Amino acid sequence: MKDVIVVGAGVTGSFIAKELSKYELDVAVLERKSGPGLDQTKGCSGIIHPLQLPFGSLKSRLCLKGNAMMDKEAEELGFTFERVGLILVATNFLTFLAVPLIQLYLKLNGVTSKRLSKKKVLEMVPNLREDIWGGLFLPTAGVVNPVEMTACAVRFAKVNGVEFHYDCEVRGIERREDGFVVKTTKGDFEAKCVINCAGLYADDIAKMVGYDMEITPGKGTHIVFEERGFSNHLVVAIPLKPNKRTKGGGALIGFDGKPIWGPNLIDVDSKDDTSVKKGEIEGIIAKFSPLFKRKPKGVVAFYAGLRSIAGRDFVINQPVDGFINVAGIQSPGLTAAPAIAEMIIGMLSSMFQLRRKKRVIKPEWKRVAVMGDEELEEMIKENQDYGEIVCFCNMVSKAEILKALEEGACFDAVRHLTWAGMDCCKCHADILKIIEEHEGKVKKEIDGSEIVW
Repeated sequence: MKDVIVVGAGVTGSFIAKELSKYELDVAVLERKSGPGLDQTKGCSGIIHPLQLPFGSLKSRLCLKGNAMMDKEAEELGFTFERVGLILVATNFLTFLAVPLIQLYLKLNGVTSKRLSKKKVLEMVPNLREDIWGGLFLPTAGVVNPVEMTACAVRFAKVNGVEFHYDCEVRGIERREDGFVVKTTKGDFEAKCVINCAGLYADDIAKMVGYDMEITPGKGTHIVFEERGFSNHLVVAIPLKPNKRTKGGGALIGFDGKPIWGPNLIDVDSKDDTSVKKGEIEGIIAKFSPLFKRKPKGVVAFYAGLRSIAGRDFVINQPVDGFINVAGIQSPGLTAAPAIAEMIIGMLSSMFQLRRKKRVIKPEWKRVAVMGDEELEEMIKENQDYGEIVCFCNMVSKAEILKALEEGACFDAVRHLTWAGMDCCKCHADILKIIEEHEGKVKKEIDGSEIVW
């Protein structure tokens, strides 16, 4: 019998597993997809939020705490993280007058900011239109690759003893006196404690133990542009009236420097609806274009992700002894993940006598794209696959692709973990060939999603 089973290997479940791996516990993670972070996590913007309204809510407190923890987490796990900062732009006289009040409100709630003159804002983002009035800079905002961040947590958890079972869908949970039997497509698992981190399907898992809740999917569409350096900061206009349809939206940038505009918020019925509609793209362009002199050059991709909405706040509770819900973790869940994990450890301390391991292993995985010449030469001596570049746009070697397959044996895991083939797509055939040679078949992201090429 396991001590703990975590249902879901998105960013939240993976960070909880990472923290659990530091203790003398027998832990398993069950994930319905073929790799980590391939559901709700991969569809988010990759933004580390500096704050979340309303202040005082659970998600606001966990966002602020998670943001403060992020540098240490990035160092411990080895994922790419940069604090690029967020500029709130005053586009008219009324919003300019509001800047000192906004700054005071943020300061009272523990958020650092700095007032900017019109001249300074235009120096920081030269492509902004000239008739802005000024702004406010929030330096703690950052960017990550959300799937890489998740996979790094998984890698840490794995080397420290946590089991991960992919393509493993939970079909039922049976309560027993000493714990639970979790029935899955890969057999039954027994555990003293179950942590529900099933994202969009957390309501289905909760109902298996008699707790009634509802997850509503909310779709957010993004546009990814090609022009690196169009802006080096996240940019949002100070709104006179918040728009529910563009909740959380901004002229953002990705961890690789490419502009990302969005997301909007569209009500959808299906938890699998990640379609991108023409009207959604037009709406995003219409909202953010007026901020700038011109649009960024080139479009790399459109994509949509889904938020798991369970009301206005996160749902973190223990409705049944030994069963913990970590549900409704929509934005800013990526930012809050380390703080959520710490909170769950606190909840588990009443169920287990938690003893930290004497030795915790810190795995490393370095990218060819950031290696110096001497380091790369040494890596090639140890493994010739580092010398075979598969994706020239993002400098990804065959060795990195094979390493990614250890984290998730499917096409989407490889692309999101290594960023190979995310630009011009010319290397897709080479990636598919490597996966087929290694795995015998090519899945997109889950059993039943085989790619024929």
